[in-house]
Amino acid sequence: MTNSDIKPPLDLITQEEPCIKNKGSTIYGIAIGKDTGHFIVATYSQIYAVFISASPILLSIITSMRNLIQLAVQLPFGRLSDKYGRKPFLVIGLFISAIMSFLFPMITDPLILLVAMIIYSLAFSIFTPSWIAFLGDTSHESTRGSYIGRITTITVIFTMVVFLISGWIIPFLSTDYTTQYMLIYRIGALGFLLAGFISWFWLRETNPNGNSDLEVHSHSPSNGRPTQKHTRFSFRSILAPFRENPTFTRFVLISACMDFSMSTGWPIFGFIRERYTTPSQYSFLWAVHMACQIFSLSIGGKLIDKYGKKIGFNGRRIMFLIPLVLFFSRNWVELAIGNFIGGIGYGLYFVTTTAYIIDSAPDGSKGRYVGAYQLIMGIVTFLGSFSMGVVTELLIPVLGKWPTIYSLVLVVMVLRVLGGLAFYFVDEPLKPINPIPEG
Repeated sequence: MTNSDIKPPLDLITQEEPCIKNKGSTIYGIAIGKDTGHFIVATYSQIYAVFISASPILLSIITSMRNLIQLAVQLPFGRLSDKYGRKPFLVIGLFISAIMSFLFPMITDPLILLVAMIIYSLAFSIFTPSWIAFLGDTSHESTRGSYIGRITTITVIFTMVVFLISGWIIPFLSTDYTTQYMLIYRIGALGFLLAGFISWFWLRETNPNGNSDLEVHSHSPSNGRPTQKHTRFSFRSILAPFRENPTFTRFVLISACMDFSMSTGWPIFGFIRERYTTPSQYSFLWAVHMACQIFSLSIGGKLIDKYGKKIGFNGRRIMFLIPLVLFFSRNWVELAIGNFIGGIGYGLYFVTTTAYIIDSAPDGSKGRYVGAYQLIMGIVTFLGSFSMGVVTELLIPVLGKWPTIYSLVLVVMVLRVLGGLAFYFVDEPLKPINPIPEG
């Protein structure tokens, strides 16, 4: 497959409903703003918690609650976006995220930081399933990997530039670490505001349930009565994607094993990175991550479109190398090797997973499938992160702080090796033959 075989990411679908066009500047503006904001909050939350003296158990709770809420709570909002449209949830979630990003660097108490992170995570869970479903609404299944990869590549390039510039300029503006964190978080707030205003004023709704004025094919039956579904939330409906699609279920279970192993490292990696980096050096560290992510995104979408989703799961299999690098690193340059590996792995994983979920969902259920997947990932990452925080807190009085942390880093490496091997048993995505109706 050549580049000419791939439709430009903004040549939105004409054969699939709804046939709603959004300008390229609108789509890229939202993607750039939200990803810049979220990447700053996500990457700095751990190191900032360590900076304000969070204990290992409290750091694990902050990380666990963040991931549980960000992932698990997406389910109802994904279903609501299927029913009412993508736009309102994008706007609300992005504006709340902007407010919280502005407030984060004012917090000096780890317990208050926990509350603030919970609020931010709720906002993230509001806009994320709508955005992923929006990407599904505006893409062809045959080139969806390339479409998502190309949009994400542009946003990561922009975010990388932001991190490089901030890492270079911020030390000249202030040598005080508190002020440096404040400047970094303000950049994230501006990103969320940009995405929120673009969504509000220029985004055209892609879900016909969200706007009765959309020019789409009629969904009304011959008797003229409307067919809009009234979704009822129940445990049975939450589990519907797993009952109707065994291939998707296997993918979710294997992903859950991997995400558990990934999350066990989150409460302890922050201590090593905070030990050997300044806030500005941390920006350079993640600029390396994003540069490598750009590379994997640029080729990852094309690879999975041509060879299938299985090749993209190699991004998960290499993640065991990150704790191995952390174990031997003693300065920020050595730590950057781990970010080099993580950037390549994350780019492949992101494109593959997003396309896999959308390709598994029947028409009208993209948000529901995204929510179901994220629900399981939220639960397992909560368990993995929290359990490692408890283990770390218990072992430190016995072994000492740094012997405990470095010993557990090796445990995380072994868990990630096992989780990556499980992806050899994932099949290519299939849509269910007989979807279970909602309600």
